[in-house]
Amino acid sequence: MVTYGIMTQASPTPIRVGGSALPDGVMMLTPLAAAIARESADGTLTIESFPLPPRKSHPVERLPFIRIVPKLVSQMGLVVRGWKPSRGKRIPLPLLAAIICIGILSTLANGVFATLPAVWHAAGSSILQLLLFFSLIGVTRALPRFGRIWRFHGGEHQAIAAYEAGMPLTVENTRKRTLYHPRCGTNLAMLAMLLMVPGMVLGSVISGYAGYVITVAVPLPALCIAFEMVMWGQNRLRPLLWPGLLFQRLTVAMPGLAESRAGIAALEAALAEHARIERLTSAPAGAAQ
Repeated sequence: MVTYGIMTQASPTPIRVGGSALPDGVMMLTPLAAAIARESADGTLTIESFPLPPRKSHPVERLPFIRIVPKLVSQMGLVVRGWKPSRGKRIPLPLLAAIICIGILSTLANGVFATLPAVWHAAGSSILQLLLFFSLIGVTRALPRFGRIWRFHGGEHQAIAAYEAGMPLTVENTRKRTLYHPRCGTNLAMLAMLLMVPGMVLGSVISGYAGYVITVAVPLPALCIAFEMVMWGQNRLRPLLWPGLLFQRLTVAMPGLAESRAGIAALEAALAEHARIERLTSAPAGAAQ
């Protein structure tokens, strides 16, 4: 997911716009609304826009290193809604088979690593998981049928980049914009995965129940620390973003016309719904809706 501070055409007040690529389309979010543009079986776009539930800022969101937690919890419903398969669609069997094969390879390799000392076992196993994860992405990119999510990701990035630059949302304009952005959620994911490696090693060194708890709990603190690193990278230490920007070379691909149109349609629908909600909430009590 990507978060940007951009200007609406109707108001000079900056708003945050987020985007997420889906297997069959693009989801865009504003603080007040969301929209999903899905590609139907006949190639047409089905667009759904809806208001987001009212949400008050939680005091935890002002505390460094844990402020990301309530935001993640509040967005889980949107993630499930966006990734829920459309009616009549299922996970392609070849892709499912590839995931199963990678799982089997991971299990076998872990068995080999188990013969090594605990530290090397944890380090080797963690690095192996990262390599297998990157391999799965690479395989899907190489197969056009399965790699569309990465092109939808590109359509999402370029649509928001064009809007951020104040350009009209046309396919011609969006396809001139960059595919990569320093505030992409890929940056957060990459840093979190890298931070999990030393955490897994630490859990393997500490024996007993404490080591097990550390190993299981590693993902959450890694994510919290990674979020702060991304914030520092945006404001002060730009090199902190380099691993994520490099990772985007795998998770973002040049969109085709269909993926570009999906990004534009979702963004326009989200902004239109946001503007509608703003009008309703600012209208005098008793005014006609």
